[in-house]
Amino acid sequence: MRVLIIGATGFIGRELIKELEKAGHSPVAVSRNALKAAKILGSQAEIIEWDGTSAVVLANKIAGFEAIINLAGENIASGRWTCGRKKLITESRVKTGRLLTEAVTLSSEKPTILIQGSAIGYYGTPVNLPADENQPAGQGFIADLTRDWEFSIAPLGQMIPRIVIIRTGLVLGKDGGLLKKMILPFTFYTGTVIGPGTQWMSWIHIRDEVRAIRFLLENSSCSGAYNLAAPDPVTMKAFMSSLGKILKKPVWLKVPGFLLEIALGKMAEETVLASQNIYPGKLLKAGFEFEYPDLTDALENLLLKK
Repeated sequence: MRVLIIGATGFIGRELIKELEKAGHSPVAVSRNALKAAKILGSQAEIIEWDGTSAVVLANKIAGFEAIINLAGENIASGRWTCGRKKLITESRVKTGRLLTEAVTLSSEKPTILIQGSAIGYYGTPVNLPADENQPAGQGFIADLTRDWEFSIAPLGQMIPRIVIIRTGLVLGKDGGLLKKMILPFTFYTGTVIGPGTQWMSWIHIRDEVRAIRFLLENSSCSGAYNLAAPDPVTMKAFMSSLGKILKKPVWLKVPGFLLEIALGKMAEETVLASQNIYPGKLLKAGFEFEYPDLTDALENLLLKK
């Protein structure tokens, strides 16, 4: 397929382009700055420039694409949630979704599938009992954000044969995401359990993340919302313990949750202190097989593989 990817220069997008190319698809990145995107994706990457504000301009560019994957979104956990920061996080997702909806509506040629990014934050926190895609939406800024994010492209359900929503968990990879931040304290021999340690972490290896997206793209029977998280979530304490064993460094420091709440406010409560025990029920039922269903195997692949 010829696949248009919005948000292609991000952590997931970069790996997804490689995965799609290996499978014989033709991914095309959308970027505000084609030169900057080429530095990230390589000079061989096909890139379409779009300023992120005009639906009419985007409508003229999407004709001829069989699939669109929308991964656009500002980093949620990069700083305290000021009013300005929350507005930026929201607009980067919801506004883009609405512009995409308008663009597809205007376009003379419409794709056959749209894969819309989302997150397990949809379910809110805490979610301590295993929850699949039937779990209702939760409460809080991230839950409201993801619900609005998904709703921003809802009208396209009347125009596109297949809409797939990917509710992604904590993505583990070498070149971005959660893992680099979790490893940093071990550099100083201060392996750290954040908060009570009992909060659930629903993680996924970057390899399985992009494989799952390709799986959903290629399987015509797949539609609706899917949880992209490994089938074996772990607690924060277990995660740090596994990380310490692989790095051969101790985990002895504990940072109380209230200190993070003082420093980061609600952002801490809904990100690093969030408890989300999310199960990929629909993905497994559809026949997807994880390469890394076990955390230790995933971490060893990412940290020990030469």
